[in-house]
Amino acid sequence: MTEASLLCVGNLTIDDLVIDGRETTALGGDALFAALAARRTLTDVRMLAPMGSDLPSTLLGTVAELGIRVEASRPRTIPTVRNRVEYAADGSRTWHLLCGEEAFDVLSVYPEDVAGDALSAEGILVSAMSLRSQLTLGPWLRAQTGATIYLDLQEDYVVGNERELLDLLATCDVFLPSEVEAVALAGTTDLERAAEIFRDAGPDVVVVKTAERGCVIATADRTVLLPTEAVVPVDSTGAGDAFCGGFAAAHVAGADPVEAAGAGAAAARVAIGGHGVAGLLADLADRADLGSLA
Repeated sequence: MTEASLLCVGNLTIDDLVIDGRETTALGGDALFAALAARRTLTDVRMLAPMGSDLPSTLLGTVAELGIRVEASRPRTIPTVRNRVEYAADGSRTWHLLCGEEAFDVLSVYPEDVAGDALSAEGILVSAMSLRSQLTLGPWLRAQTGATIYLDLQEDYVVGNERELLDLLATCDVFLPSEVEAVALAGTTDLERAAEIFRDAGPDVVVVKTAERGCVIATADRTVLLPTEAVVPVDSTGAGDAFCGGFAAAHVAGADPVEAAGAGAAAARVAIGGHGVAGLLADLADRADLGSLA
């Protein structure tokens, strides 16, 4: 564990998981997956994600017990985004949005949600939220803090908003798109060329996530195609968010981009080893038992 600090900004969800006919309720969302992954490396991990009016305090209690500091945001008076996820015997899953599509933007982070102390983190990971919130938050964060800013996007809104999103890249230090997002934003399937386009837009480091094939890492000095260890996933939910959290934690702690990508890939493998956040929770619980969590 290191003493560097990371703030994970994003959304929270309530997920009703149906596995072998049994239903359990768990906390989900990109901010949580990222924070849990970051906690594998860092002692000081903070999470900033607006909470709906119905979010059970017991679910957040588990997060706090793992040493993740939950930052306060403006109160919301609408329900949390809620999903029902049904898992089939072959490992496939079906998502049903029970409520929250219209509230996604309301439950995203805006500048008025960020308290001054949250900005003291050395790194800030901005996960996928609503388009409006990301376009608003990015320039504000860049003006308010000297922290290393890591940015992930939401693939649903890339097409049609390419110019605004390319402009947004000037506000981050590290850009972490998925392959789908990179292709849509750059307009090319050549990921090395896409990374070059993104670096020209502002960030020092670009990491294009290609799932089981690994990732493409581009810096001023080199472009690296980093393969990853293939594993059979139990549930791929949150893998990309876990990669981003693991990468950002290692990078802000001093790892070079290639080493940080290895940490991100390791966190993603843990995440896909269980349903929802169960894999990451179990991993952190084991580490706590072994005394490796400060």
